[in-house]
Amino acid sequence: MTNQTEEQKEEEKKRAAILPGTAVSAKKAETGGIFERVKNSIGETVVAVTAGVGIAWFVINGVDVDKAPDMGAALSATGQAFSAPQYSGDNNTGTHASNARELKSLMQQEDSMCAVESVELSDSDLKIAKIAWKYFENNYNPETGLVNAVNKYPSTTMWDTGSALAAYIAARDFGILSQKDFDDAIMALLETLATIELFDDVAPNKVYNTKTRKMVDYGNKEQPLGIGVSVLDLARLISWLNTLQCMHPKYYSPVNSVLSRWDYSRLIMEDEMYGMARDKKDENIVHPRQEGRLGYEQYAGKIFDRVGFKVDISRDYNNKYRSNTSILGVDIAYDSRDPREFYANNYVVTESYAMDAMELGIDDDNRDLLRNIYDVQKTRWEQTGIVTAISEDNIDRKPYFLYNSIYNAGLKFSTTNSSGEDYDHLKATSTKAAISMALLFPDEPYSQVLMQSVSSAYDPEGGWYSGVYESGAGYNDVTTANTNGVIMSGLLYKKYGSLFDHCDNCAKPLAIESDILDEHRRIKARQALHSPVEDIDDCRLCSTKRLLSLGGE
Repeated sequence: MTNQTEEQKEEEKKRAAILPGTAVSAKKAETGGIFERVKNSIGETVVAVTAGVGIAWFVINGVDVDKAPDMGAALSATGQAFSAPQYSGDNNTGTHASNARELKSLMQQEDSMCAVESVELSDSDLKIAKIAWKYFENNYNPETGLVNAVNKYPSTTMWDTGSALAAYIAARDFGILSQKDFDDAIMALLETLATIELFDDVAPNKVYNTKTRKMVDYGNKEQPLGIGVSVLDLARLISWLNTLQCMHPKYYSPVNSVLSRWDYSRLIMEDEMYGMARDKKDENIVHPRQEGRLGYEQYAGKIFDRVGFKVDISRDYNNKYRSNTSILGVDIAYDSRDPREFYANNYVVTESYAMDAMELGIDDDNRDLLRNIYDVQKTRWEQTGIVTAISEDNIDRKPYFLYNSIYNAGLKFSTTNSSGEDYDHLKATSTKAAISMALLFPDEPYSQVLMQSVSSAYDPEGGWYSGVYESGAGYNDVTTANTNGVIMSGLLYKKYGSLFDHCDNCAKPLAIESDILDEHRRIKARQALHSPVEDIDDCRLCSTKRLLSLGGE
């Protein structure tokens, strides 16, 4: 996702952070939260029989049925398939409406005037979440509040820290984690983010040791000067810090303090996002790197835009770099900056589009893109019989991290490392991609196929595996913070819909202290004055006024 020259091998390890032989740990005894069963109606005991696919109730062989999540029922809030959240109004800021059962406060543990519609999660949903939570129980470091990116390996990135924070927010909301344990973990994490050394005094380094808080490289070797900054990783962390202060307002001030440490003038330039990399030969030289390609670039750009930054190129799916190609008769958008020329890969994968929809909402810009990402994978399954759910993932053998791509550098349905070497024999169905697509398209018959394909891909004491090899080589049984965090945040989306929309309406906006952010907000405010505003409800208008007051009450 970042420009690559000499950094290609490091980028391949970016979210791998794993050494040979550390893929799966021995099972650990259960700790922490009490699993509260949700009382289901009679309708909730029935799995919807979806047209074209007859799939029986799921029973996992050799595992106590009480511990086995019903993956078909996980798509359903009642006896009928749960519909994807819909948003009304030109600003796409309506509440999560479709099959809501009751109004609940997002800020359940504290006083709040913000009630949103929610769907009651089923027993199967909560069992899926509890399996995912096992990963975080096993990989939390209380001395720093950081979670290992990969099982038992004491290293993490800001991307994985965002995924872990999403998991903690979800676990508390689902009743898996007590308020005390949640607060202890959040306080430790915020203390670390408020005190860790920043790369070049700008922003968090790409990688930290989870036990020492020290800046390290991808081999977890301490690097006193750091190796660089990933602005995409920072965006994911901002997204979930924003959700944290929205759902738990007592963290509003420390979240703003953490984010106000960063020097955004070196991260946001000329409407685009820039990462940073230290020169390999001269440690005194730091190179800015335009970061992001179509998909991940827009996910991150929209996050920066929502907190006030002007990133018109990065947030726009229809920017000058977009091109389209037909794959199996489906129109797929991709980034025209060819990696063979620009030294940065333009992978088309599921994850970026799914996270955009779940965290930031489905809108006119991403609706068709997301639909086509789903349809092209469904079409491959229809034509080949291979269950297809594509994303980049850690793997449990060399080279330890691979990009399964719908499209990259002219290749369709390829599996490569970041240097472009072919690893098609290790192509896999991604657990996080399968579950994310099923949650986004619950009424589709293929979504049942996706859920069933990964239904046993977990260690009940260790979390969800990264995937299942297409070749029949078994599970890709490495467990990671990102896979399990994406699954838990997906269930949070099922319950509430896009949290960014709710938080924009009801929570106090972030008040990051930054000269460049202040200037960007002034520019955006002036631009807004020249555009007619229609159909804005009172709550949205209040949020807008607060935004224009640059962080006032």
